[in-house]
This record gives sequence, structure tokens and C-alpha cells, in this order.
Amino acid sequence: MEIPLGTAAEDEILVEYRASRYGAPTRSRYVAALLSLGVCALLVLTLLSMAAITGQVRTAATVLTALKLMPPPEKEKQPKPHHSAKAPNPAQHTPPAATMKPPPHVAINNPDKVEWPEGFIHTSHAEMAMSDISKIHSGVGPGHAEASGGGGHSAGDGPDDLGFYKAEWYRKPPRSALDSYMRPGQDTGRWAEITCRMIEDYHVEDCHELAEEPRGSGMARVLREAAWQFLVRPPRRNGKPLLGERVRIHYDFTHGRASESEE
Repeated sequence: MEIPLGTAAEDEILVEYRASRYGAPTRSRYVAALLSLGVCALLVLTLLSMAAITGQVRTAATVLTALKLMPPPEKEKQPKPHHSAKAPNPAQHTPPAATMKPPPHVAINNPDKVEWPEGFIHTSHAEMAMSDISKIHSGVGPGHAEASGGGGHSAGDGPDDLGFYKAEWYRKPPRSALDSYMRPGQDTGRWAEITCRMIEDYHVEDCHELAEEPRGSGMARVLREAAWQFLVRPPRRNGKPLLGERVRIHYDFTHGRASESEE
């Protein structure tokens, strides 16, 4: 049976055909709507529970607990026992002071040294002058005679008021030996004096500055620092050298260099 197109019956049939083929069943629509409502309800309950938990946390955080700290009770002070006698302190042993070793002795070979024969008695110019009998007084005035108790000092020159003997050169050092101790630009003084202690082999040690002219020129320091190389005859008594005695060394300076004086 053919139905003419374009009629009302044809339109109704097309609507039913489309609804039955492409549209969802009515039962399925109800189930989907219920599920949607359930999901929405769960979301609402979740949000409400979170708000309740957050409120409890804030309430718990605002609780303030006050603690009162009391100081511990003071203990009764007990009197300290007094010892009738103190224990003796142990003896303290102080270490011995370090001794300074003397500087090593420097032997200087003198090519001009004269070898004297055995038994020869060496005398200086001053000793020769002292032995001149023409200068000896013939007698002693009355009331002034004195007994002599032994031989005197050599060279007729004993110690001065300070106990220093006048130095006599064994060998003069070269002038260049003093120039190396001059400071750059140092002004040369007129003279200087030092005192030293006699030791073996004509050497001296333990030198100290005595005087200089002009004062503050520093020439006494130059002598003191260069004295380790000086060769000086020791003073004698009864022909024996007096080692350990102090001698006075005098220098005159001219033209920026040292010229030794044997006055």
C-alpha cells in the first residue's frame, strides 16, 4: 500500500521512526537523572563535611594554654668548713736560665808577625822608657819613704779611675774594616772611645761605648761593632799578661775614615 507523500500521515510516521531509532528509551532517562541527583548530593555532603572539619581545626587552634613556672625552692646555705691549716704548696722548680755561649774565637793570621827567639823578653816602647835609669830619682825625701811590695804594671800605666788600662795595638786594623760599619749618610765624628775585656790571642770581647765627639755621631757604635777583629796587646804585671782586664781603645777620625791613635 503506497502512501502518498506530503500528507499528515507521512509526517507522523517519520516522527515515530526517528524517535524510535535515535532517541533514548524513557527508562534510561530516569536512571540517568537519578544518578545525576545522587552525584550532586554527594558533592554537597562533601563540601559540608570539609567546612565542619575546618571549623573544628580553627576552634582547636584558638585554645590558649597558660603555664605558670615557679622557681625552685632555695636550698639552705650550708656554712663552708674552715680548714685550720692550708696544705703546703708544692715547691716550684724554675728551669735554669739559658746561658749565652760566647761567640766563636776567630784567629787572624798575621803575615808580618815576628818570631822571637826562645827566652826573649818582649817590651813595649813605654816599658823601655820606664827602664831608662837616667830618669830615676837618686833619692827619696825624708819622711816620704815607702816600701815596695812587688812589681808594678807594665808600660808605667796602671788602670785609670774607672779601672781601664790604656790599649796598645798589636796590629792596627785596615781603615776599610771600619768603613763597612758606617751607615749610609752618617757624618764622621772627631774621635770615639770604647772599653773591652782582654782575652787570649790579643782579641777583645764584651765591648761597651764610652764617649764620642760630637755626641750622637754614632762613631762609638762603629768601634764597638768592629771590635771583634781588633788585635790589642794585653796589659802586663810582672811580665805576665792580665787577661780579663778591661782596656780603653781610643780612635781619631779624619776625612771620613778612621785613623787609630796610640796616645
